[in-house]
Amino acid sequence: MSRAIYWISLVLSMLFLALPLLLVLPLAFNESSFLTYPMEGFTLDWFKIAFTQPPWMPAFLNSLKVAFGAAVVAVVIGGLAAMGTMLSGRFGQIILSGLFISPIVIPSVVLGVAFTYAFGRAGFGGGYISLVLAHAILGAPLVFLSVMTSLKGLDPELERAAASMGASRAYRFRTVTLPLAAPGFMTGALFAFVTSFDEVVVALFLAAPQSTTLPIALFSGLRDRLEPTIIAVALMLSLLSLMFLLVLNWLQQRSRYKTRGK
Repeated sequence: MSRAIYWISLVLSMLFLALPLLLVLPLAFNESSFLTYPMEGFTLDWFKIAFTQPPWMPAFLNSLKVAFGAAVVAVVIGGLAAMGTMLSGRFGQIILSGLFISPIVIPSVVLGVAFTYAFGRAGFGGGYISLVLAHAILGAPLVFLSVMTSLKGLDPELERAAASMGASRAYRFRTVTLPLAAPGFMTGALFAFVTSFDEVVVALFLAAPQSTTLPIALFSGLRDRLEPTIIAVALMLSLLSLMFLLVLNWLQQRSRYKTRGK
């Protein structure tokens, strides 16, 4: 009986989450230029438009460039912050962790205004640099949490054994800690990439016309011209998100295997 309740709850939860998408995404193949049911026919023209006509492909490439740069910067900042926090005491870890994850709990509009003022005063203005730095700040807490979780699962005796054999701290990090904590770094990088790629509120404050990202293009399309091309782009993004989830699941399994194996 309990097993049946479990499966019923699981199916109902999945339907609650996925039903809006399942109702809208088929319209990406509708011949009509309006988002209406019943569908008038099947076509792939809207996907062709998404790949060949602006602003979709330029915005997609901008999102890739910004997300990749933000992920690299976030991994460096969040990873180093996690390593330094692990070296502090218990009280220091609580204080530092609260400071590093604070960007997560601050409203995006507040962050957008703050970034606009700060980067404007620094002379960055709107463009790729400001977007990369802002999205790196948003992604660094996720890297920090992922790396911290990975580091806490490591056996401290491994590093102590390497230290007792004369290995320097840098050598221990490169040969012992980093290989074992690599799934945490990769998971954090993936989270930072997805966060940057999907972020729209802060990007609206900072993006210049030449650095318009895909979420901004989608937002503008919903406001100005509601057509099936938007649904086609959303469908491709959903498939991309599914791919990221599969990669994330693989990284988590690899991290558990390494932890148990050691």
